[in-house]
Amino acid sequence: DDLELLRTGQRLEMVEEYTAASGETRVVTTSKALVPSEDRLPLIIGISWDITEQKNAERELIAARIKAEESDRLKSAFLANMSHEIRTPLNAIVGFSSVLADTEGDEERRQYITIIENNNELLLQLINDILDLSKIEAGTLEFTESDVDLKEMFFRIEQSMKLRIPEDHPVEVAFEDPGGDYLIHTDPNRLMQVVTNFMTNAIKFTSEGSIRFGYRNRNDGELYFYVSDTGCGIPAGKQQEVFGRFVKLNTFAQGTGLGLSICETIVSKLGGRIGVASEEGKGSTFWFTLPWRPVTP
Repeated sequence: DDLELLRTGQRLEMVEEYTAASGETRVVTTSKALVPSEDRLPLIIGISWDITEQKNAERELIAARIKAEESDRLKSAFLANMSHEIRTPLNAIVGFSSVLADTEGDEERRQYITIIENNNELLLQLINDILDLSKIEAGTLEFTESDVDLKEMFFRIEQSMKLRIPEDHPVEVAFEDPGGDYLIHTDPNRLMQVVTNFMTNAIKFTSEGSIRFGYRNRNDGELYFYVSDTGCGIPAGKQQEVFGRFVKLNTFAQGTGLGLSICETIVSKLGGRIGVASEEGKGSTFWFTLPWRPVTP
């Protein structure tokens, strides 16, 4: 570069990387020019400006733009899909409600009522997910903390989830009670929302075997919550994607693809972590942690 500068006399501009004494890679922009002199050879002057932070900021902006474009694309696909997702349970509710009025057989009436109740729950979940997403984007998702008896809450979840198992699916639902009393201070509604979402997904993708759930104190300042099933499992390359917005690995399954993303936000706001361990064809374990803040009864 210096020889080229001496030959042409033209100023040089370049961007270079070097490794600092600390081992950190820095980026500089360098400018070199000739300083002519009448009575001696010209001098070469070079000036370098450290632009590492600028380059990092540019990379972050590019990553943010790509993420925003992807989110916008997914949101557009989500809105296009919502008309179908909402219309399906609505049609079932309206249609079977009309048929129910003219049905006389008790067994047939019970079947129609079950269909209506299931679609009521599905429609309510769809609306709740959409409202929660709006609150998350607006930064207004509410949290109200109080004392929670985990054993009582999980027994109630067990009883309600047993009623959701389809009759043709031989699936056992079991709360694995760790024993002892667990009173913690957290938001009971949000905690139940996360566990219920995990359980609903487990029921949706488990046709036989068992769904076991519970919690335990890991003696590291955290409580560990889990839902394990013997369902279809998740491919290794897709496991982290399930927490993204509008992600549905099974496009034929009902739902918005928002539930796990909302769960991740809730757990993060409550100071915990969330994850999944799964093996395709053998089942999944969805888990999360919360700070262990015991309450003395």
